[in-house]
Amino acid sequence: MSNVINGTQNFEGPIRIRPNLSSQAEREVRRDSRLRQARTCYGHLAGVAGVALLDKMVSLGWLEEAPAPASGNRVGYNLSVEGRRAMVAWGLDTEAAAKTSGNFAFGCLDWTERRQHLGGPLGRAVTAYLGERGYVGRTTGTREVSLSGNPESWLDATACQG
Repeated sequence: MSNVINGTQNFEGPIRIRPNLSSQAEREVRRDSRLRQARTCYGHLAGVAGVALLDKMVSLGWLEEAPAPASGNRVGYNLSVEGRRAMVAWGLDTEAAAKTSGNFAFGCLDWTERRQHLGGPLGRAVTAYLGERGYVGRTTGTREVSLSGNPESWLDATACQG
Protein backbone atom coordinates (compact mmCIF):
# COMPACT_ATOMS: atom_id res chain seq x y z
CA MET A 1 0.00 0.00 0.00
CA SER A 2 1.30 3.44 -0.81
CA ASN A 3 0.33 7.03 -0.23
CA VAL A 4 1.49 10.33 -1.64
CA ILE A 5 2.81 13.07 0.65
CA ASN A 6 4.04 16.36 -0.82
CA GLY A 7 4.23 14.80 -4.29
CA THR A 8 6.41 11.90 -3.10
CA GLN A 9 5.17 8.35 -3.12
CA ASN A 10 5.74 6.60 0.23
CA PHE A 11 5.42 2.86 0.71
CA GLU A 12 4.10 1.07 3.73
CA GLY A 13 5.78 -2.30 4.17
CA PRO A 14 8.73 -3.62 2.19
CA ILE A 15 9.74 -1.84 -1.00
CA ARG A 16 8.74 -3.87 -4.05
CA ILE A 17 9.08 -1.52 -7.03
CA ARG A 18 11.09 1.54 -7.94
CA PRO A 19 8.71 4.19 -9.30
CA ASN A 20 10.99 5.71 -11.97
CA LEU A 21 13.77 4.47 -14.22
CA SER A 22 16.93 6.52 -14.46
CA SER A 23 17.92 7.79 -17.91
CA GLN A 24 20.72 5.18 -17.99
CA ALA A 25 18.27 2.38 -17.12
CA GLU A 26 15.82 3.63 -19.77
CA ARG A 27 18.65 3.54 -22.34
CA GLU A 28 19.63 -0.04 -21.37
CA VAL A 29 16.01 -1.20 -21.55
CA ARG A 30 15.47 0.50 -24.92
CA ARG A 31 18.65 -1.10 -26.31
CA ASP A 32 17.84 -4.41 -24.56
CA SER A 33 21.56 -4.58 -23.87
CA ARG A 34 23.58 -7.48 -22.50
CA LEU A 35 23.99 -5.44 -19.32
CA ARG A 36 20.22 -5.37 -18.94
CA GLN A 37 19.85 -9.06 -19.68
CA ALA A 38 22.39 -10.44 -17.19
CA ARG A 39 24.91 -8.82 -14.87
CA THR A 40 26.22 -9.09 -11.35
CA CYS A 41 25.11 -6.87 -8.50
CA TYR A 42 27.36 -7.25 -5.46
CA GLY A 43 28.09 -10.81 -6.58
CA HIS A 44 24.53 -11.92 -7.19
CA LEU A 45 22.74 -12.31 -10.53
CA ALA A 46 20.81 -9.26 -11.69
CA GLY A 47 18.96 -8.00 -14.75
CA VAL A 48 16.30 -9.93 -16.61
CA ALA A 49 17.98 -13.23 -15.67
CA GLY A 50 18.25 -12.30 -11.99
CA VAL A 51 14.59 -11.33 -11.76
CA ALA A 52 13.62 -14.59 -13.50
CA LEU A 53 15.83 -16.57 -11.10
CA LEU A 54 14.09 -15.11 -8.04
CA ASP A 55 10.66 -15.67 -9.63
CA LYS A 56 11.53 -19.31 -10.34
CA MET A 57 12.86 -19.95 -6.83
CA VAL A 58 9.66 -18.51 -5.36
CA SER A 59 7.43 -20.48 -7.77
CA LEU A 60 9.24 -23.72 -6.85
CA GLY A 61 8.48 -22.94 -3.22
CA TRP A 62 12.18 -22.69 -2.32
CA LEU A 63 11.84 -19.19 -0.89
CA GLU A 64 9.20 -17.80 1.40
CA GLU A 65 8.72 -14.13 2.15
CA ALA A 66 9.85 -13.28 5.66
CA PRO A 67 7.24 -11.72 7.92
CA ALA A 68 9.41 -8.66 8.63
CA PRO A 69 11.27 -6.59 6.03
CA ALA A 70 15.04 -6.94 5.65
CA SER A 71 17.22 -3.92 6.38
CA GLY A 72 16.53 -0.95 4.19
CA ASN A 73 12.86 -1.97 4.16
CA ARG A 74 13.50 -4.65 1.53
CA VAL A 75 11.51 -7.83 1.13
CA GLY A 76 13.27 -10.53 3.14
CA TYR A 77 13.24 -14.22 2.22
CA ASN A 78 13.75 -17.45 4.12
CA LEU A 79 14.50 -20.84 2.65
CA SER A 80 11.56 -23.23 2.86
CA VAL A 81 12.04 -26.90 3.67
CA GLU A 82 12.10 -27.57 -0.10
CA GLY A 83 14.62 -24.75 -0.58
CA ARG A 84 16.92 -26.11 2.12
CA ARG A 85 16.70 -29.56 0.54
CA ALA A 86 17.64 -28.11 -2.86
CA MET A 87 20.56 -26.14 -1.42
CA VAL A 88 21.86 -29.25 0.41
CA ALA A 89 21.56 -31.23 -2.83
CA TRP A 90 23.61 -28.51 -4.54
CA GLY A 91 26.21 -28.72 -1.79
CA LEU A 92 25.70 -25.12 -0.66
CA ASP A 93 26.59 -24.33 2.93
CA THR A 94 23.61 -22.11 3.73
CA GLU A 95 24.51 -22.02 7.42
CA ALA A 96 27.87 -20.43 6.61
CA ALA A 97 26.15 -17.98 4.25
CA ALA A 98 23.65 -17.08 6.97
CA LYS A 99 26.51 -16.21 9.35
CA THR A 100 28.02 -13.60 7.02
CA SER A 101 27.21 -9.95 7.55
CA GLY A 102 23.96 -8.58 6.24
CA ASN A 103 20.62 -10.18 5.59
CA PHE A 104 20.69 -13.78 4.37
CA ALA A 105 18.30 -13.31 1.44
CA PHE A 106 16.36 -10.29 0.28
CA GLY A 107 14.79 -8.75 -2.78
CA CYS A 108 17.23 -6.31 -4.33
CA LEU A 109 15.48 -3.77 -6.54
CA ASP A 110 16.84 -4.15 -10.06
CA TRP A 111 17.65 -0.80 -11.65
CA THR A 112 16.59 -1.83 -15.17
CA GLU A 113 13.69 -4.17 -14.43
CA ARG A 114 12.07 -2.27 -11.52
CA ARG A 115 11.51 -5.65 -9.89
CA GLN A 116 13.52 -7.70 -7.47
CA HIS A 117 16.39 -10.10 -7.96
CA LEU A 118 17.80 -12.27 -5.16
CA GLY A 119 20.31 -10.40 -3.02
CA GLY A 120 22.42 -11.17 0.02
CA PRO A 121 24.67 -14.10 0.87
CA LEU A 122 22.17 -16.61 -0.54
CA GLY A 123 22.04 -14.70 -3.84
CA ARG A 124 25.85 -14.75 -4.06
CA ALA A 125 26.01 -18.47 -3.18
CA VAL A 126 23.39 -19.39 -5.80
CA THR A 127 25.16 -17.28 -8.44
CA ALA A 128 28.49 -18.94 -7.59
CA TYR A 129 26.87 -22.38 -7.84
CA LEU A 130 25.39 -21.54 -11.25
CA GLY A 131 28.81 -20.28 -12.36
CA GLU A 132 30.50 -23.51 -11.25
CA ARG A 133 27.97 -25.45 -13.36
CA GLY A 134 28.65 -23.30 -16.45
CA TYR A 135 25.22 -21.65 -16.51
CA VAL A 136 26.56 -18.17 -15.65
CA GLY A 137 29.94 -16.98 -16.94
CA ARG A 138 31.80 -13.92 -15.75
CA THR A 139 32.93 -11.40 -18.36
CA THR A 140 36.34 -9.96 -17.51
CA GLY A 141 36.32 -6.24 -16.79
CA THR A 142 32.55 -5.81 -16.69
CA ARG A 143 29.50 -6.66 -14.64
CA GLU A 144 27.93 -8.36 -17.68
CA VAL A 145 27.69 -12.14 -17.52
CA SER A 146 27.13 -14.69 -20.25
CA LEU A 147 24.39 -17.26 -19.87
CA SER A 148 23.98 -20.86 -20.92
CA GLY A 149 20.26 -21.53 -20.82
CA ASN A 150 17.91 -19.64 -18.53
CA PRO A 151 16.72 -19.78 -14.91
CA GLU A 152 13.75 -21.97 -15.79
CA SER A 153 15.99 -24.66 -17.26
CA TRP A 154 18.75 -24.25 -14.64
CA LEU A 155 16.49 -24.84 -11.69
CA ASP A 156 14.37 -27.51 -13.39
CA ALA A 157 17.56 -29.45 -14.18
CA THR A 158 19.03 -29.02 -10.71
CA ALA A 159 15.71 -29.78 -8.97
CA CYS A 160 15.62 -33.13 -10.76
CA GLN A 161 19.19 -33.93 -9.64
CA GLY A 162 18.38 -33.42 -5.93
